[in-house]
Amino acid sequence: MLEQKQQQGILWSPKERECLFLLQRCRTRKTLLQIHALILRNAIDANVNILTKFITTCGQLSSISHARHLFDNRSNRDDTFLCNSMIRSHVVMRQFASAFNLYKDLRRETCFVPDNFTFTVLAKCCALRMAVWEGLEMHGHVVKIGFCFDMYVSTTLVDMYAKFGNLGLARRVFNDMTDRSLVSWTALIGGYVRRGDMGNAWFLFKLMPGRDSAAFNLLIDGYVKVGDMRCARSLFDEMPERNVISWTSMIYGYCNNGDVLSARVLFDAMPEKNLVSWNAMIGGYCQNKQPHEALKIVS
Repeated sequence: MLEQKQQQGILWSPKERECLFLLQRCRTRKTLLQIHALILRNAIDANVNILTKFITTCGQLSSISHARHLFDNRSNRDDTFLCNSMIRSHVVMRQFASAFNLYKDLRRETCFVPDNFTFTVLAKCCALRMAVWEGLEMHGHVVKIGFCFDMYVSTTLVDMYAKFGNLGLARRVFNDMTDRSLVSWTALIGGYVRRGDMGNAWFLFKLMPGRDSAAFNLLIDGYVKVGDMRCARSLFDEMPERNVISWTSMIYGYCNNGDVLSARVLFDAMPEKNLVSWNAMIGGYCQNKQPHEALKIVS
């Protein structure tokens, strides 16, 4: 009960409350250094919640060294919430090797017990770094610790393997999932789209329950990239709700296939346009050697 009250901030000292207040409003590295001094001066680093918030803020302000200094000098570094924040801050800073090495050091040197959030962050880290062996090692830990049936962990594993281009393993993880979200389906479909395998992408898309705009846009983009504007247009017309991404993908596809007239018809029909859609139309005219039309559209 006492620990729960401390976590909720009920038993915090005035200095701890002040520190949290400052961290919530911190926007500059200078202010962050001042808060760091306040934490050290008042031994507030013993408060795991405040230290976790400090580490998260460091990641947001590109001051990872200060966070790591505080973290490494703690006598007790096995709090899961705290460790996850430190690992995630390395990932936010795109220090992927540091994130994975920290995870391995914590597992080897402390009593740190990873949770589902730990593995979702590590899977994203491996996917961004294209770290295949580390991804396989991490997947082994997932199975060993017992998170292989967690929907969030499994979804990030599907996405990781799909980005590796290993659609066999991605499909195996997907098939073993007892619960799937729209993100799970989209991750696997995206892997087939990136490979250019629109047959399997379409097959999964038709099986997908509650298809959303993201799934439609993903498939439209895939058909555009392989030059199949007939299938792309069929999906576009089928969409219950189109957004700027849908329209712009079609405009880009038509321009890329030399059908600038169809692209312009869609461009004029767009309910709202952004900079990307304007650039797609202007670039389409230039690509198809109609610079005067490109000038007209912006005049």
